[in-house]
Amino acid sequence: MSGLPNDFDLNAAWFRKAQGDLKAFMEAFAVRLEGAVPGRVRVERRKDGLFSRASHVTRINVEAQQHLYTLALHAGRLTAQRAKVVRGVTLTTEQMDIPNWLTALRGDIQSMAELAGSAQDVLHDFLMS
Repeated sequence: MSGLPNDFDLNAAWFRKAQGDLKAFMEAFAVRLEGAVPGRVRVERRKDGLFSRASHVTRINVEAQQHLYTLALHAGRLTAQRAKVVRGVTLTTEQMDIPNWLTALRGDIQSMAELAGSAQDVLHDFLMS
């Protein structure tokens, strides 16, 4: 058996971390996603009270190639969904459990990175020829 963690171990660790403090988790996850896929993440925040300066993340939307991923915190619970979007029109929306949502999001981000790398290689080859 290799020393690398499998999907179960990663998802279990994520779940433990998320359950500790959901507001802190959502804030950290939003910052991480904004850095990982700039321009494709929209974060919604809500003030903690009427006169409070503090706010917390309530929703994270990530635009992938043909999907919109949404992670929301409402009444102390996380919900996840993935919508299939084509040319700005939402065709289907499905509720997902958090581990499957993370796996799907990771796959779409990996595909976007591979496409970006291929495009960069083509551009480089064109400019250098």
